[in-house]
Amino acid sequence: MKLPLLATMTCLMLPIVVFAAGPQSTEKSDYTLFNPVPSDQLRPLSSEAYDGVTDARTLDAGHYQVEGELVDYFYNSGTPVGYDTGEFLWAPRVTVGLLNNVDLYVRPSYEISRVDNRVRFSGFGRITTGVKINLLGNDDGMIALALKPYVSIPTSYGDELGGGDVLGGGDVALLVRLPYGLYVKVDSEFYATENDSRTVFAGFYNALSINKALCSKAAAYCYFDSTVTSDSTETWDGYAGLGLEYNFTRDLQLFAGFGFGVTPGWVLGQTRAFDYNPRAGFVWRF
Repeated sequence: MKLPLLATMTCLMLPIVVFAAGPQSTEKSDYTLFNPVPSDQLRPLSSEAYDGVTDARTLDAGHYQVEGELVDYFYNSGTPVGYDTGEFLWAPRVTVGLLNNVDLYVRPSYEISRVDNRVRFSGFGRITTGVKINLLGNDDGMIALALKPYVSIPTSYGDELGGGDVLGGGDVALLVRLPYGLYVKVDSEFYATENDSRTVFAGFYNALSINKALCSKAAAYCYFDSTVTSDSTETWDGYAGLGLEYNFTRDLQLFAGFGFGVTPGWVLGQTRAFDYNPRAGFVWRF
């Protein structure tokens, strides 16, 4: 994404932010970054770290949240020569609640990639930053809806580590609250991406997770996601998985899960999903 396109995206985002900052029909609309929501009025702890699906609820105004995977490893059990056999990702997220329905986040990324049992590259790649704007159902109601525009800024000159242009995209997130401790998250994301030749393509990511409370402190979840781009040389990839969350306190959660690649078999010259993806991490709000 070149700078003129980035400027255009920024201009399109501003009316949404201004609208979101306007009067809200909730009892918490007066709270801001400098006037935090009291602890007894906080929403349930929410995150996308455990399943990769954006939650339509925002972080309460005046509070901070750190989340991320301590383990996020992708592994292929049988890989043709020259293809990635394993990949470790570390992409923690720091979020601050600006308004009752707007939060801001920053997310650096670190990656280690292995090919044929040796490290092919490792290091920091891009920093992603953006805002999440809840439009409906932040605190109650059957449905919650949010938008999450963002930009992705390169921190490396190497292609493998995310060097290149400033890119961007946006998510539309939906949450549906159901009886019996069930809720469903749906996330659709459109973004710009580029290949090693610095050619920019459109990418489309769709994800869904089903969450079920097991008791007051624990919940189970399952998820499915898929990614496809307009690059005709690449196939789609997707994952399905499941896991558990445990809340030690109302502000501290640990999670662990396991994902499975669901992409068709190897195609010469194309990438595909890894076979296995164990994942574990934490969410801390303060």
